[in-house]
Amino acid sequence: MDTPPSLVKRLRDHVRLAAACAFSAVAVLYAVLCIKLTAGDMSDVVCSSGGCPRGLGPLVLWALAAGLVAGGLWRSAVKGRGYRSAVGWVAAVAVALVALWPGWLGFSWLRGPHMDLFSYQVPDGPGADRPVGSWAGDPFTGFVIRGRADVVTGYNGEGRRGWDLPAPAGGAVCAMSGDTPSGTGLLTLATAESTCGNRLMAVDVTSGKQLWTKDIPKLVGKPSAGGSLAVTATADAVHAHDLVTGAELWRSPLPAGAVASEVAAGPDRVLLLARTDKDWKLFALDARTGAVAWQFPVPVGYESPRIVSASPAAAVGDGRLLVFDEAGRPREQSQAPYVPTTGATAWLVAGDVLYAAVPEREKREVLAAFSLKDGRHLWTRAFDHDWRIRALAADRTGRIAVVTEGAYTHLWHLDPGTGKPGGESTVLRGLRLGESFALYGRTFVNLDDNGRLPPIFDVAPTIGW
Repeated sequence: MDTPPSLVKRLRDHVRLAAACAFSAVAVLYAVLCIKLTAGDMSDVVCSSGGCPRGLGPLVLWALAAGLVAGGLWRSAVKGRGYRSAVGWVAAVAVALVALWPGWLGFSWLRGPHMDLFSYQVPDGPGADRPVGSWAGDPFTGFVIRGRADVVTGYNGEGRRGWDLPAPAGGAVCAMSGDTPSGTGLLTLATAESTCGNRLMAVDVTSGKQLWTKDIPKLVGKPSAGGSLAVTATADAVHAHDLVTGAELWRSPLPAGAVASEVAAGPDRVLLLARTDKDWKLFALDARTGAVAWQFPVPVGYESPRIVSASPAAAVGDGRLLVFDEAGRPREQSQAPYVPTTGATAWLVAGDVLYAAVPEREKREVLAAFSLKDGRHLWTRAFDHDWRIRALAADRTGRIAVVTEGAYTHLWHLDPGTGKPGGESTVLRGLRLGESFALYGRTFVNLDDNGRLPPIFDVAPTIGW
């Protein structure tokens, strides 16, 4: 007659069975996740180009380790015949189900943060007019504004249409100001009788109401809002209006033979970049009177120069940042790196710092920060296997948000003083991003001229795999 096993032996057999089931469940989970990562959503990327899903290597090792441990435990459980107990099986299955949760947490830690599409607006359609630009409203409400040639639309924090401001009958929206100080944005418009543009309009970005409008013939380039000024250039002069009331403050004629290219307004001065018969010149105009305070011949290389900031006064010429003192004397030029001004160049001016995407040995783009006080190169940040910087923005906490693209699209948040990332980058999954877009918090505004992409969409942390 066989002697019944002792209580201690029965408990030991049950523990082995439960552990075998738990490790088996985790091994199966990790195997399924490995297949999901390599043959599911990310199957169009090859590991040889740096495109392996983040955490895949350690996940494979963990799956193998869990499988080996499970095999050893099953061998021990079968040898001890603990599998004969119905109570043991019930407990083992319960433990296996519970083990899936820490296993999933381990996978989430290896994978890192991910975001995917949360909400979006239906695409405009192929017949929609071309996008012109975008503005940010109150960052705490998430309000954003997107302009097309036929209409400017405000979207509330939930991504729904808040207001529409149509273009004049038979006319079009030509350009939008880059900044909206005091919640006021500027539009240049064309009426039916003119080409772009002959009308300047101020708009309240929160309500979409027209604050004032001025007819100004032969407008050139984008208008600029800075300090208390609304500034725009025409074929023969620079015009300054009060940003709140629209009252004309001054009009400064262009120098003989000069053709305006760009204007930028600030609290202290207005900068005008103009092309002459011989060269390019940067003119600084007094913000109160429009009188020329100083001028500087901007060096020109393969790319046209551009204004960076009016206050502090800065521009890029011949691929180098030029920062000027109050008398218009350039401070010591930064020797590296080269700053491009054409193509899909990503720039951001936040405070007294310029953040610019710059090429690194013609292989990839890196982010460089420059002081607009003295022109110093502050730091450079590379982004692992990502070779292209798609967008820059300042978030509500003062960090610099950077969207990069390589095998995947990543969202980084950098310390503005050092360029160091505040944790792992976030993988942006399944987003239909065009060649041109803007980022405001978690809201993307597509600016591609095709109408096939959602005009705006929001992202949120990924739930599930």
